[in-house]
Formats: sequence, structure tokens, C-alpha cells
Amino acid sequence: MTAPLPQNPSALPSTPRAALEGRLEQLLQSLLEMGICASDVQESALETSVGGVASGYPGGLIGRKAAQTVDHLAELYALKDTVADVRIPLDVINYVDQGKNPHVYTREFIERVAGENMYTNGILSAVTDYRDILHSELGEAFPELAEYLKDLPGGPTTNGETTSPADGGAGGANGETGMRLEE
Repeated sequence: MTAPLPQNPSALPSTPRAALEGRLEQLLQSLLEMGICASDVQESALETSVGGVASGYPGGLIGRKAAQTVDHLAELYALKDTVADVRIPLDVINYVDQGKNPHVYTREFIERVAGENMYTNGILSAVTDYRDILHSELGEAFPELAEYLKDLPGGPTTNGETTSPADGGAGGANGETGMRLEE
């Protein structure tokens, strides 16, 4: 009932994913054709019509399309082990169930991750700036600790400026160097 795979090896899908996509397209086509047949039943599509497109087939043309759909589902089931390692987020499946494009999920996910990344970078920058100010103020308030503070990453130099990455120290998270506290 289903069309056999082509004998030409170059016509075979090269990857399991391509084979799965091909079978899904065949299933969708079969479902589309079954919907068209169900909405517009004609005399030649009945099983009792002699010489019709589905003569002698149980259920007529709709029965034939239903059998093709079952065959396509069986082929998909047979391919399940070849794509077992593919992980699809549940949100993507929900998008498809709602009739939405899964690329919308991808775009929204990337935008959300980019926003969270910017927020995290802002926090890291603030903490780095706070650390630099703290080192500088501790060095001024406790001169005996100044030598120990120099050894810490991003520690201040003797004049209250932070060391630059070029000097071997750490600058700000956004590449700021030479930060000086003014009183």
C-alpha cells in the first residue's frame, strides 16, 4: 500500500532526520488528501462504483487514504529508534500544538537569553566596580594592607588607580581601566 523506497541509492535520504522529515511530509500529504476526500465525496470515490478510483477497496477512497495514513504512521514508528537522541523542548511541542511556528519559540528564547546575559553582565560589572572601589578605599584607610591588596585580582596600585589588564592586573568587567576615586 505504501510506495517502496527508491532503488537508486542517491535518492535515499542521507540522514535519519531527512528520512523522518520525508515520512512526515508523506503523512501530512495523506492527511490533507483524506480531508479533501471527506469534504467532497464523489460517486467515483465510493467502494461500490465500478471502475472508480477506489473500486473494491473497503471504505472507498477515504478508506484507502486512511490505510495510507496508518501505513505512514507505522513507518514513522519504525524510524523512532533512529532519532531517539533528538531532544525537543516541551515548549516547542506546545507551540506546534497551538498552531504557532516553532521558529517563534527559538527567536523568543534567544531574546530572553540575551536579556538575561545583559543583566548578568551588568551585575558582574557592578560587583567588579565595587571590588575595585573597596580595594582602593581599604588601601587608603589601612596603608599596612596596601601590599596585600595589590596581590589580589584587580587590586589598586599605590596611587589609588586600579591596575590595567596590560599591567597584569584586572580592569573593570567592561574593559575600564585607570579608575580613580575622587574625594
